[in-house]
Amino acid sequence: MAALLFNSLSLLREVCSIITAHIRLVLLGLTSAPTQHLVLTGADIGARVVLIVGDIHGCYDELLDLVAAAKEAAHGAEIYLVCGGDMLNKGPKSLEVLLYLKDLMRQGKAAAVKGNHEEAILQQYSNLCKDSNYSLPKKYQYLKDFSDEDFAFLQQLPYSISIPHLNALVVHAGLLPGIPLHRQSLYNLCQMRNVENAVSLPWGQVATAIRKPTHGVPWASTWKGPQHVYFGHDCRRGLQQLPMATGLDTGCVYGKTLTGVLFHNMKIKPKLLSVTAKRQYYFGKQAEPS
Repeated sequence: MAALLFNSLSLLREVCSIITAHIRLVLLGLTSAPTQHLVLTGADIGARVVLIVGDIHGCYDELLDLVAAAKEAAHGAEIYLVCGGDMLNKGPKSLEVLLYLKDLMRQGKAAAVKGNHEEAILQQYSNLCKDSNYSLPKKYQYLKDFSDEDFAFLQQLPYSISIPHLNALVVHAGLLPGIPLHRQSLYNLCQMRNVENAVSLPWGQVATAIRKPTHGVPWASTWKGPQHVYFGHDCRRGLQQLPMATGLDTGCVYGKTLTGVLFHNMKIKPKLLSVTAKRQYYFGKQAEPS
């Protein structure tokens, strides 16, 4: 009976999280991506090696440097690029990063998940669509160079990418342990950093997602798999290497490094790669809200 009640409470919490995320999208004037959880098969990737990259934030030159370093490490093999969200915003060349990714995806050589900054950009676009007199905030003035097609491209990005043959799962921010992927809150996938056992019951504890890193514990420290998760969104902690999770946001836009992990196949251990930022591009608070 206790187990049944616990499972029922967990399911209710999951349903509430999904409904809350949907309401948030509606209030912001956004729509869900047609494919929220993308699965990449061996046929999709082919003979290419896979490079999963952390938060790019418009650091186009460093992205090209990292891809070049991956090609060298792979002895010239073709790269399949997977971006873990927050490809845009804060940095100097968001449009260049966007056009680069669009071109690679047209060729079947890349995939990416939405991050909180892509959602923030889409919110600005929604504001423009709803009000012809809307004035973009200073930090979003660069969006004037984006086309409707560019915004549509961002809208169709999924919230997670699974690569079963590499036992890899890519999300931008985090996951609640013990919850199936299709029941995870889309908001949490883009925003969470920590988990907290907020409700204690005689038969167990119910964990909740926390956006700020000052409460609870890093979600990745509680993740037991089965898939190894690659994520970003947490540059304050930098590179995180845990048994079943790897955090790849190493603060390139703050003048630190851009980091990725290179996969040849399951038989060869993934290799971490990083390139140093050419300079500091953004001087605001690290890990601040969008």
